[in-house]
Amino acid sequence: MYFGTTFGKRGRVAVVTPVGGDGIIQMLYRWCDPDIQISEVQVALKKVTKEGLQEMSNQVTDFLHYYPEICPVDMVHFNCTTGSLVGGFGYDKEMCARIKEVAKCPHATTATTAVLAALEAQESKNISIVTPTPDDINQMEKAYFENCGYNVLSIHGYQTSDPRNPMLLPKIEPEIMYHFAVEHVDPKADTLFISCCALNLMEIIDQLENRLSIPVIASNQCTVWAVGKYFGKHGPEANKLGSLFTK
Repeated sequence: MYFGTTFGKRGRVAVVTPVGGDGIIQMLYRWCDPDIQISEVQVALKKVTKEGLQEMSNQVTDFLHYYPEICPVDMVHFNCTTGSLVGGFGYDKEMCARIKEVAKCPHATTATTAVLAALEAQESKNISIVTPTPDDINQMEKAYFENCGYNVLSIHGYQTSDPRNPMLLPKIEPEIMYHFAVEHVDPKADTLFISCCALNLMEIIDQLENRLSIPVIASNQCTVWAVGKYFGKHGPEANKLGSLFTK
């Protein structure tokens, strides 16, 4: 695998993403420091079910075996929220340990790991969650965050024409999730969490915070934040991505 010389002075991160959810690569290059080099690994998510998520999760380390010799990296990040919590409480930490062992990298994270760190940074306690996924997946996610000590006041999922089809998730317009979030956030929530790494909605986070007067975090926002935190610097325009980037 070839790496150019434009990026990488601060280090290299490999991002494992479901096929079709590769918008995060463009987001990382847009919002992270340009001296962070990004490598992409795609895995297949065939269906938005617990079984489909677990099957995808099991593939994450398959291609990382090549990295130590061919393409050593400083950090590996698995960019799927429900895919990194599908195994039950503590699953994100288990995945991080497995990824570090296989990729031989100093640091590993998942979308869930990044979200939990962001919630801690925001001192969140009572959260509302909105997603684009079916109710059984939402209830699995709700249980995970409750087991992590958060009071999940509400969780609501926007439904596409085929909620089990993962390829429809990146096609949801940011404006749709903006209005869905405003309509479904619990008034008692101290934080709104928009879950799912397939969503492309970075530009609406700051707008939602201004509208709701509470912190808003989103899966891909947390990924960009976690990568920047690890490498010691965010991109020059990251302050447009909400209050998380002041933490």
